[in-house]
Amino acid sequence: MAQPTVGSSAQDEVRSVIVNRLDAMKNRDEGAVKALVDEHYNKFDDWPPFERQEGSKALENEFGAFKVMSSYSYELRDFQANILGNTAIATFIIHYQAVMRNRAFDVTSRVTSVLNKQDSGWKVVHEHYSRFPDPTTQQQRFRPRRTMQP
Repeated sequence: MAQPTVGSSAQDEVRSVIVNRLDAMKNRDEGAVKALVDEHYNKFDDWPPFERQEGSKALENEFGAFKVMSSYSYELRDFQANILGNTAIATFIIHYQAVMRNRAFDVTSRVTSVLNKQDSGWKVVHEHYSRFPDPTTQQQRFRPRRTMQP
């Protein structure tokens, strides 16, 4: 796990935690994932179940996916971290590809991560993944609505 360098900004430290978290997923490293999340961790995922997943259940679901994942790669875009004292809100777009149960996936999601600064460094408290809609579905959902004229 990369450690922040002397003089690095809080934004750089937060980005490093996010990248380390994603690399831990890529490497299916349960210990590294656990080391990067806060004891109050929860998330909304872009995979079922879609309700809020709390702490150990969220990690159990993630580690279950590790067992059926044979490939994972990702690219981050548009990363931004807002530091509010000991709290950071990081937003970014992730494009990831994976093979799970011999089925290939190619997903682009918007992500918001909330982190808390502790003595041991920044820890992820909450993650919210939200897939971009399929372009054909998006066009159907966002057709201009007819408005009533007075």
